[in-house]
Amino acid sequence: MVNRPQWHVDAPRGGWDSPWPQCIELARALPSSKWTLVGGLMVQLHSARARVRIARPTSDVDIVLHVETGATTLTAVQRVLEELGYNLSLSIDAGAPAHRFVRGREQVDVMIADHVAPRIQPKLGGRRPFRMAGGTQALRRTVDCEVATLPGESVLISVPNQLGALVLKGAAYLEDSRDRERHLEDAAVLSICSTDPLAMAKEMRGSDRSRIGSLYKQLGNAAHPAWAIIDQDRRQYGRDVLRILSANNNFVPIKTLRKDKGP
Repeated sequence: MVNRPQWHVDAPRGGWDSPWPQCIELARALPSSKWTLVGGLMVQLHSARARVRIARPTSDVDIVLHVETGATTLTAVQRVLEELGYNLSLSIDAGAPAHRFVRGREQVDVMIADHVAPRIQPKLGGRRPFRMAGGTQALRRTVDCEVATLPGESVLISVPNQLGALVLKGAAYLEDSRDRERHLEDAAVLSICSTDPLAMAKEMRGSDRSRIGSLYKQLGNAAHPAWAIIDQDRRQYGRDVLRILSANNNFVPIKTLRKDKGP
């Protein structure tokens, strides 16, 4: 049994928009110990918890499986998704990784971490699975989030914590040249959702600082377009968070952080 910190997020007024019903359905069918939510819904969940109103549209559910712990396998998750009516969609390029399950216009993208043990050589539909940059660090920093669905009802969803989410976005920004502006917008949102960057800085390891530093190199500029989606009075706080986490040492005077403008 995985023991993780616990969060709680209330349902927004009017309920969860699409594709949240898909995610909630998946959470009811697959325990949170087996997968972690990433992508656009991860950003939405962080902003909902911080009570930050941001429009972050997404059309799919992105998950990373915990194959590295033996909690699940790609075959087992494929079986669950097929029971829910999804089918694996393979690229015509035989060398492309497999990751997408579709059900009509709905889709779930299934990935594994970038660094799994050499003894683990999973296949999905006979192909190599998609490995998510930064996924290993994200899976080591997860919380179980109780997501309210209806009055008196909820589901448990694993999600990267505040540091894990930012590191994941830093890795995505460096690796995915197709969507760099979207990754920067997500990082701006996550930065203002971060409640204690000084504590977060003490937890940083390995390539964490360089990944977040790549975000700060762009978002340290107050005029960067990614800040346009953030309320004016929160932007400096977000830049302070990224500055602290990308600094070369873990000590940053508290007075330099305008915490009154944070969440």
